[in-house]
Amino acid sequence: MDVSELQRDLLRKHRNVGGKVQEIWRNFTPKQREKAMREAVGEGRVLRHSRDPGLDGLKQFLPDWNLRDVTSTPDFFLDRWRFRAETELQRQEVEGANGGPSDREVIGAGAHSTLSPSKARLLLSRQTSTFIFYNHLVEEILDLDLESRPKNPSSVKRATADPGNAMAKLTLQPKPLKASIAEIIAHAADQKAASESYLELLRSEPIVLNHAVNMKNMSRPELVPDDRGRILPMFTDKYLSIAFFEVMCDSVKALVTWEYIVHLLRMLEGGGMDDKIKRPLVMQELSNTCHLEYRRAQAELRRQMSVPFGVAAGTFKRITTGDTTKIALKRQPSDYTASNPQLHYILRLCHNDTRHTEAAKWIQKLDDHNTRYPDDFERLEQDQVRALGDLAIILSFMHTLSTSLAMVAGSKKLGILFTGRTVELDTELAQHKPEADFGDHLVPVDNLLEPGVASNALQSLNEFLLERAGTRLGLLYEDLLHDCLKDVEKKYSDAKLRLERAEKDQQPYVPLPADEAKPASFRIEQRREKAKTRPADETSAYDITAIAAPEPEVVAVPAPQFKVKASTAAVFHTIFAKATARGSVAWADFATAMADLHFSVTPKGGSVYTFNPPESMGAGRSLTLHRPHASEIEGYGLLIFSRRLQRTYGWTAETFEAE
Repeated sequence: MDVSELQRDLLRKHRNVGGKVQEIWRNFTPKQREKAMREAVGEGRVLRHSRDPGLDGLKQFLPDWNLRDVTSTPDFFLDRWRFRAETELQRQEVEGANGGPSDREVIGAGAHSTLSPSKARLLLSRQTSTFIFYNHLVEEILDLDLESRPKNPSSVKRATADPGNAMAKLTLQPKPLKASIAEIIAHAADQKAASESYLELLRSEPIVLNHAVNMKNMSRPELVPDDRGRILPMFTDKYLSIAFFEVMCDSVKALVTWEYIVHLLRMLEGGGMDDKIKRPLVMQELSNTCHLEYRRAQAELRRQMSVPFGVAAGTFKRITTGDTTKIALKRQPSDYTASNPQLHYILRLCHNDTRHTEAAKWIQKLDDHNTRYPDDFERLEQDQVRALGDLAIILSFMHTLSTSLAMVAGSKKLGILFTGRTVELDTELAQHKPEADFGDHLVPVDNLLEPGVASNALQSLNEFLLERAGTRLGLLYEDLLHDCLKDVEKKYSDAKLRLERAEKDQQPYVPLPADEAKPASFRIEQRREKAKTRPADETSAYDITAIAAPEPEVVAVPAPQFKVKASTAAVFHTIFAKATARGSVAWADFATAMADLHFSVTPKGGSVYTFNPPESMGAGRSLTLHRPHASEIEGYGLLIFSRRLQRTYGWTAETFEAE
């Protein structure tokens, strides 16, 4: 354990929330301080006083971490926190807070004598334990303060109806056996819109960004034991920076992936389906891109299912090779067929050998099981349900492609324009990730919720990539997308010209040799040169800089007003509320409200539903949404629902008027 890294974390906490924590700690009662101390050490084991002989001789190197001293007066901890955070480690060996004993004095060593191996271990244990406990105590103080605040009650009365009955009020539309190219494009465009809305929320709503970072941090592979039961150190805050880096990269990548899929499908519109050159070229590229998205969604499901204490905890192991860490199954899914069917289906979906056609079958079996045994469904965590939903979305899309356009099998040699470039960029970004350090903004946990912090963190990420990769994150992916589309058109033109020359019995057309792969250093320099030619105020469609929460757009033809039941109006008024505390809406109430507007619904599997507007509404576009865990739409989930509904249909709170 790197003590200097732990001290850096403590210093950042002192700089970022020192004043806030001091005020909370001073207002705590001794009982509240005791609770915070016990929570900070995990098992609640704390010395009663400095001479307490218990806890395996903890007083030998940590006598000052005791209930009597720390809880009786607030200054005891606050003074030592500041001293530990701001004083050099070497000085702490020979100097204590407020003239108290130094670390060497506590362990019984002279101020300048050479330490014996046993004394050196005691000194290291004292400093390491002190910094770990102090870091955790600051986090617990903030958490306990948050728990003590009064909760805002929901502005919508809880539904008494069962969610299943509410869904029954919606007209269920079966999945079509075959869809038109226009319907497939609409499906992909809906997912692109969902990705756009999510990226926009990450940029404009700190609560959404904060949840995403915490979710990514708590599901990191380092927390999964290896085959010997060991986990990697988890006491430092450096993983927050990695989680933040991954959240923003993944969200931009997801948007660009669906954007590319939409572009490919539009190439098949008109005469594209009958073009014997264009269709196989585009279909192979489309197939590989869909397989890439399937594997991404599957990897995210594995990550979420491997979290400690979850339904599948203990069935995964961490494999580390060099700087690469991945998660793998410890046993075969079939081992749980009889003993735990739900786990069996989950592990089938997580298994690397499960093809997308098989996964569609397993996710349906999991849905059926969770419907028959709702208690099993409740055992899943919110982010696990969402990961299952994301997997269901790409599986449903690939199934539609297979039945409608005869999708070709994936290939590692053909149609690899997007997949090849994406893997190349992923590899490059992975090399920068360990060096990413945004702790000044992210420490402590939930610091992103403080005013202005999320904006500064996003700006720091862009500056980091500008220095390391030669350009901003959004432009990295925008250039990738444009290069791939340009190459598809070039391949089509080359193939068409080759065929024309062959038909005229002319000399065979020989295309120029493909460019050799350039090293990362060359690509970075190319980006820097390209950046010089861009206008200073140019923005990317995939930019990650912070934005203000957008106001509802004023459109030439405003969305029609609906006179609805009072309960329906209350649902949408809560969803579109502008107040910080929006309350919550039961999924059953939302489903009933959509039924009141005559929407039909198509189940996609994995708690994902597509809501289809009635023809009389003239809206045209459907909307795919995740049913939330515990069937309650709240917190950041309300923001997602309101943004999707507003962008798709132009709805606001004013759209709905109670009868």
